[in-house]
Amino acid sequence: MGWFARTRRADSVALAEDGLSALTLLAVLEEAVSHLSAAESLLERCAVAGEPGHPVGVRPSDRRLGVADARQGLRLRIAFTQLSRWLDGMTCEPAQEPLRADASRLLRFYLLMVTYALDAAFTPPARQHIAIRGGRGGAAGRLVELRDLARAAAE
Repeated sequence: MGWFARTRRADSVALAEDGLSALTLLAVLEEAVSHLSAAESLLERCAVAGEPGHPVGVRPSDRRLGVADARQGLRLRIAFTQLSRWLDGMTCEPAQEPLRADASRLLRFYLLMVTYALDAAFTPPARQHIAIRGGRGGAAGRLVELRDLARAAAE
C-alpha cells in the first residue's frame, strides 16, 4: 500500500486526528470565498427593481443580461452545489462543527440566491421586486469570517 492510500479502518476520528478535517474545511472555505465577488457581481446585475427611478421589469441597456451572465451563473451554481455537498458529507472535530454547518448553510443560501436571481432576470413575467445586495456584509462577510476562523484553526 502506497503512502497515499488509507487503510479501510480510516474513519472520521482518524481523519480528525490527522488534522485533515481542518485543512479540508479551510480549502473548501477558500474556494467558496474565491467565488464571492463573481456571485455578488452577478446578483447585482440581476437586480431588476428596488432602485429609485427604475420601474419594475424595465432594465436599462447597460444592465441587460446576456449569455455570458447565464454561463457565469451556471458555473457559480455548480461550484456552490459541489462545495455545499462536500461540506455536508464532511466530519469535523467538534470545535469546527459550527464552522462547517454555517459554511454549508451559507453556500446553500448563495446557491438559492443565484438560482432565483437568474430565473427572475431571464423570465420576463417573473421580473418583480428582486433587489439583492451584499458586498462584504451579511452572508458574504460571514463566509469570509468562517474561512478566517478555519485558517486559524488549521495553522
